[in-house]
Amino acid sequence: MRFPLLRSADWGRLPRFLLSGGIATLLHWLTMLVLIRAGLNAVLSTGAGATAGLLANYFAQHRYAFCSDLPHRIAFPRYFTAAALGWALNLMGFSLLMVAGGNVALSQIITTGLVAFANYLFAQRFVFHEEQTINVQ
Repeated sequence: MRFPLLRSADWGRLPRFLLSGGIATLLHWLTMLVLIRAGLNAVLSTGAGATAGLLANYFAQHRYAFCSDLPHRIAFPRYFTAAALGWALNLMGFSLLMVAGGNVALSQIITTGLVAFANYLFAQRFVFHEEQTINVQ
């Protein structure tokens, strides 16, 4: 019995995406923790943490997860757009959970899971999507 979906590029891409994103998330959380302990507001701290992981995650996703041949002048603006959406989703989700009475750690864990799913879809379908174009002359 053959399982063609298991051999697709997407299945190999997902673990690399999760590993790359996991490292960026750890950077996010570490930055957040340091800033909270320094006395900064939790919402501002998670925003700064997400920003800190942005560049590390872009290079990891471009090179490692999606093995993209797109030039940075094309991929990075797309990535930045998707990251801005992810950043806003992170901030909104975290803020809503905090207003609902959640604690900082649980609110961030839930938010991170939801944002990771959205980010994968953004990256796969928009950021690193390399459409074939027809050269019409």
